[in-house]
Amino acid sequence: MPINTIGSTPIPKEYQPDILFLEDGVSEYPLVQEILSRLPGVPRQTFQDISLLTEQMKSSQYDVFGEGKKHLALCRFKGSFLKKCPGISPGMVCCNYYIVNLSKNCIYDCSYCFLQDFLGNNPMQVAYVNVEDLLGELEEVFTQYPDRNFRVGTGELTDSLALDTIVPYTATLLPFFNRQSNAVLELKTKSDQIANLLNHPDPTNIIVSWSLNPQTIIDQEEKGTPGLAQRLESARACLDKGYRIGFHFDPIILIPGWEEAYRELVNILCDTLPIDKVAWVSLGSFRYRPSLKLIIKNRHPETRLFTSEHLPSKDGKFRYLRPLRNQAYETIRGYLMSRSQELNIYLCMETREIWEGVTGKTPRSDKKLDQFFDL
Repeated sequence: MPINTIGSTPIPKEYQPDILFLEDGVSEYPLVQEILSRLPGVPRQTFQDISLLTEQMKSSQYDVFGEGKKHLALCRFKGSFLKKCPGISPGMVCCNYYIVNLSKNCIYDCSYCFLQDFLGNNPMQVAYVNVEDLLGELEEVFTQYPDRNFRVGTGELTDSLALDTIVPYTATLLPFFNRQSNAVLELKTKSDQIANLLNHPDPTNIIVSWSLNPQTIIDQEEKGTPGLAQRLESARACLDKGYRIGFHFDPIILIPGWEEAYRELVNILCDTLPIDKVAWVSLGSFRYRPSLKLIIKNRHPETRLFTSEHLPSKDGKFRYLRPLRNQAYETIRGYLMSRSQELNIYLCMETREIWEGVTGKTPRSDKKLDQFFDL
């Protein structure tokens, strides 16, 4: 089987954990029974408290975050699933997005990933199995606010599809969102694990979106992920099935020669897929909390993320200097618009000043984007 190396941790292309941790009592959940049937040969161990298990695992690992990708814990989520996107932060424009965290951690090991810092060296893949509670919560909220449109994503603390062949959340989520009149589900991914999507008969209210970067950046900074060609072929298959699709150029990374690299990326995208059928493309620059920089340098010593200067923004995150971000957005947006004047393009986690500098408009003065933000 092909092997991708993540730090010192080899991760098979077709992921399978080394061990399953099961919280006491979860075996009765239908999702857990399905997961166990798909991983018959994987050793299992029960636990009572996820916090205690986490501390135990953290004390026994070297590269905790990397090694933790081999461990899959199945447990209940206690609390509210549905939350507003954390993009609502000082000085940043938000696109009216909601998130559901069904899982945390990711089998991929992108050098820039904020999870390395945000999860506190989380030593496990964690999948929450009480999906019935999630659906009940969503049903109540969607019914309570019938005049509000909800765009819900599952890809904040994990990749939405990377584990879908063994933790098939889509088998439950897709039929539920198919029935909604005021909500859509976005599955954000770098994965090519789309078998469950292609086998599902109804793409209504489902959007599948891929994070894209030039192949040279994928090779250097997105370890373990499918390549650009595999992502685009997966997008084509979903489009042919009837799904709406989108793309995120995020994070844009300003390596030497980035202009030509992103020009080639846009051309490959538009030559592979009918760009007029794409729901949107978002643009977002590399950004990070101060505490993440040392982690990145220690775990990914060959990274090219810090070849340009960064300064703190209003939300406390470090970003490229404003003129560099303006230039990057204007350039890449220009490449895209040269291929389609009708394409919806928006900026992710950026200031109003950047929006106005790049597009000449504020988000709420653009009727096309206004409809998109109220999707």
